[in-house]
Amino acid sequence: MITFDDYSNAYDAWFERNQAVLISELRLVAQVLGPKPGHTLSVGCGTGLFEQLLASQYGISITEGLEPSEPMGEIARKRGMNVIQAGAEKMPFADAEFETILFNGSVSYISDLDAAVGEAYRLLKPGGRILLIDVPAESSYGILYRLGGAYGNWDDTRLRGVLPREPYPVELAAGANWRPTQDKIDAATKLGFQNFSFAQTLTRHPVFSDLEPQDPEPGYQSGDYVAVCAVKPL
Repeated sequence: MITFDDYSNAYDAWFERNQAVLISELRLVAQVLGPKPGHTLSVGCGTGLFEQLLASQYGISITEGLEPSEPMGEIARKRGMNVIQAGAEKMPFADAEFETILFNGSVSYISDLDAAVGEAYRLLKPGGRILLIDVPAESSYGILYRLGGAYGNWDDTRLRGVLPREPYPVELAAGANWRPTQDKIDAATKLGFQNFSFAQTLTRHPVFSDLEPQDPEPGYQSGDYVAVCAVKPL
């Protein structure tokens, strides 16, 4: 699994060049979080870019983060987050400490999803929610990222005419473990999560995804960015 230590600046820079994608994804995250998500942990918070924008644009405060990459975590700290450097498979927090556990874009960079979801279950209070949000393997972006990873670059002629204006760094696309939406549903179901709900965005082909921001839609069968939400039983 790839380390983000050498890509912290490239990650933010890509979103700066793809504002419509950023806004679309941010709208999705804000909608599934809701205005009052309670005590929330952001697992794989990266540079804290989304958390900063959630606070400034939606008034949603998330200050607790978990991030294995020290350079990315340091940027998040400068943005006001309290970040612990650790992986998702063993989170250094007490049982039933949080009301919401957010995985925003980090699911595909976790080696053992079952272990991470198990840790989230442990950390959540009864009635708390897990939010698994990322690019599904079966989506247009998921297929494209796997092709780019297999080819090793975005210059391969077989990709002509299908790439967005500013493709995601191919090293990050190649280094991910892109998972189908069903894998996330199955992982949460096995742990006992209930009351599933779904939301999606980026429903246009990647070539056209950065033309203008999109609002979230219910479901998960056509989006390139999908949220799987579930509740820990009371």
